[in-house]
Amino acid sequence: MTTPSLASRILRVVGIVAVGLAVSAVAVKAGFWQLGRHEARAAAIELYEANAEADAVPLAEAVPAGNPVGDAEWTRVTVDGEFEQGSTTLLRNRPVDRERSWHVLAWFDTTDGRSLLVDAGWVPIPDSGEPDGVVPGLPAGDVTLEVVLRAAEEDDGRRDDGATRITPVQMPAPAAEPIDGYGMVQQVCTATRCEDALGAQVPLPTLSLGPHLAYTWQWFAFALIAPVAGVLLARREWAAMTATGDDAGAGPRASSPPKAARRRRAEPSDEEIEDAL
Repeated sequence: MTTPSLASRILRVVGIVAVGLAVSAVAVKAGFWQLGRHEARAAAIELYEANAEADAVPLAEAVPAGNPVGDAEWTRVTVDGEFEQGSTTLLRNRPVDRERSWHVLAWFDTTDGRSLLVDAGWVPIPDSGEPDGVVPGLPAGDVTLEVVLRAAEEDDGRRDDGATRITPVQMPAPAAEPIDGYGMVQQVCTATRCEDALGAQVPLPTLSLGPHLAYTWQWFAFALIAPVAGVLLARREWAAMTATGDDAGAGPRASSPPKAARRRRAEPSDEEIEDAL
């Protein structure tokens, strides 16, 4: 058996330690990524609690012209204007309490010259699958809405029956400059009456911190364990290679050829002695 050289043994041990350090670096990166997600969730919940529990303010105060919803997300606002007739769009893949539903989306043209996309309410999808007689029409004339502002949702590329996001690209073009964000309708007030929504009011989502902090500590613990395990494995490998090298270096001793057995001299018989005399 060939004995590994000292250089190859050192290289192998260093490689084991390097792999342990690389795994540790990846674990640290993953831990900070999970920590970032935890902090983002915590900030969102703090913003939700601060804005959603406050009294409603005018839309123009919460989101000035030209600004996105941004930090005003979850703010309750009031806005005056008119629904754009013919802009109703049904979002089909947003169940409410596990019930198949249509969300009634529409454009609302505000008195300050902007258009706000609103989720005006939801209705159960009937067995017939037809919206006639099920989806309420948009109130005409001057309307005052109370909505909870939400940041714009990222477009996932799905359209029509497969749509899952509340985004302007699902909608017909609005009559005015659209606000970057949308509103979840909490109340609709016309000249004659007020109601919670068109259909049923869409419940606000429940926010939680999730498991990201636990995952963070798990990744950081793994980051500590990986290099220690690498060093222990490298020491074990070095000891095993050293032991193998010593045994191989000593090698079996060559056996010497057996010595020829010395012939025992035979004792002379009595006749041989008499003849000699």
